[in-house]
Amino acid sequence: MVFAPRVREGVHGVHIVMPLVREKGSTVLVDRGFVSKEQLESGAYLKDCDEVEVIGLLKMSQKRNAFTPDNEPMDGKWYWTDIEAMSEFAGGERAGVQPVLVEQIFGALLFFHSHP
Repeated sequence: MVFAPRVREGVHGVHIVMPLVREKGSTVLVDRGFVSKEQLESGAYLKDCDEVEVIGLLKMSQKRNAFTPDNEPMDGKWYWTDIEAMSEFAGGERAGVQPVLVEQIFGALLFFHSHP
């Protein structure tokens, strides 16, 4: 899921939220953080890996203000964090997606492990 528009240190971009399938099969959503428009267009933020360890904080849904547009998941447009709607969009309970959002801590180590 792509949350736009976002600006970080004067650079225009988005926040990327991706499903993370846990070892026992359940899935949680992870806010992987800010990605510049250039990184988004090139796909540089995507990495092939078999197993990751994410260090982060549990997040709650945001309260939407009067100026924030409606999320349009079917059009790939997300403007505010609605964890229930996000988890349902990612497959919901029937697919083992829990209504949980983990914000990856910036600067924390992210470990990638490859398995043969």
